[in-house]
Amino acid sequence: MHFTFTNPIQNLNFSSIKLPAFSNRPAHTLLFITEVKSFRVDVDKAGVLLGHAEMIAAACPGSAKLGECVGTLAANSRPFGRKVWLLYVRLPITLLSIPSMQVEGVDEATLIQALQFELEGLTGQFSLDMQLAYQLLSNKDEMSSYWVSQINQLHFEDVQKAVKKAGSSLAGLLHPAALPLSLENPERQDWLRMECWPTQLAALRQHPEHGFSLRLFAFDSRRWQAELEQWLAEQGQVEHSETLLNNKIELLPDTAFYLHLNEVDPVTDWLLVWAQALVKKDLPAVPLLRYQSKINKDLLLMASGGLVALVICSSHAGWHVYQANDYTAKFTALQQVETSMTALRKTLTENQDKRDKLKAKIDKFKGDSETLPKLIEGLQQRPAKLLETLAKGRPENLLVESIAVDKDEVKVSGISLDAISAHELSNYLDKQLTVLGWSVIAPTKKNMELFVDGGPWEFELKLLDLGVDGFNKPHD
Repeated sequence: MHFTFTNPIQNLNFSSIKLPAFSNRPAHTLLFITEVKSFRVDVDKAGVLLGHAEMIAAACPGSAKLGECVGTLAANSRPFGRKVWLLYVRLPITLLSIPSMQVEGVDEATLIQALQFELEGLTGQFSLDMQLAYQLLSNKDEMSSYWVSQINQLHFEDVQKAVKKAGSSLAGLLHPAALPLSLENPERQDWLRMECWPTQLAALRQHPEHGFSLRLFAFDSRRWQAELEQWLAEQGQVEHSETLLNNKIELLPDTAFYLHLNEVDPVTDWLLVWAQALVKKDLPAVPLLRYQSKINKDLLLMASGGLVALVICSSHAGWHVYQANDYTAKFTALQQVETSMTALRKTLTENQDKRDKLKAKIDKFKGDSETLPKLIEGLQQRPAKLLETLAKGRPENLLVESIAVDKDEVKVSGISLDAISAHELSNYLDKQLTVLGWSVIAPTKKNMELFVDGGPWEFELKLLDLGVDGFNKPHD
């Protein structure tokens, strides 16, 4: 891939110095950044490709290095466009459900606080350190479903500084998953798509009547494939299906359209669909991290309210009506705040319970991890130790005929010439084998009545596997 650069010094007239012109600078630059490499496309205001797409050997393993990666891309490439859009595969995205009553009628700042509180309970990351973007997906069954992305506030500021240093403005930072348009034909109204990303699979559905929906399946869940199959079965008949693969490749059901983001050409086609959606006045319905103005919105609202009050006060006849409406509105607002606070207190209590349960699980896992080496060693010793113990502890009047394994039990059976030898063997095994996580169950006997005085006796005793708890029990 070749690019030609013009040296402005060659034709510089020092008698009349002029600033170089940037008329050819693109309107928008899209950077698709992965943990392996990065891609770049430039488009005009209509989303039409300018020049050629570019693959750059710049990787970003985590958001802490994202600002540095953008700086590297700027230093080793042609100038960015006026606006820069960053699509980063390692940007965390999550689906959250909140009771609709909890967020109904609240302002954006309160809603963001509620979402941050929910995320803090899931991720353990302090919410005040995070920059958050959200998109409402649905509001049904008294629950509001949100699609949320977030990044550490300091990391986001590093990205802004890197873009600004390159002479551009950051138009938005987002995860490249789940563009709510068909990749084969953005005009389609009935389609579904499966997208493989580094840590999760995004399943998208655009229904002509029910609109857009999204599910996320984490690859670290053992049931993600079964859950995906169930989700696909619930979708019914679909007019068009698609698959999008990045570096993560999983065995997925066949679809009509297939795109693998491993080379410049397919990445270019995919980024152009994103570009044509992002350059429009109405942005696509995705969580987009953008610069937040420092202007205090509350002060602006108070100033506007003061102006309205002055206008109303100019008419003495309407003054009393204004007061009544104002007091009613404030009372309603206080009721809404009280409702929100009640819901938040309830959520706080629920999240504390979740944390306590999680801590108990972590403590159990720590205890199990300490027992694991002893457990593995004990399991390896079990067969030889059992045979050795039977040889040493077998009474002279007792014959062991078989040793069988049935699920979590070992059955030892044989014949005893007297009625007590089986019990003697059981007591001896219990003393010797409990250290290996076995519990010896008293033998069952059957008098065969072959002798005049009774006997011999068939017997069967069982060694029950107690699992991890058996190795944790104190032993004498």
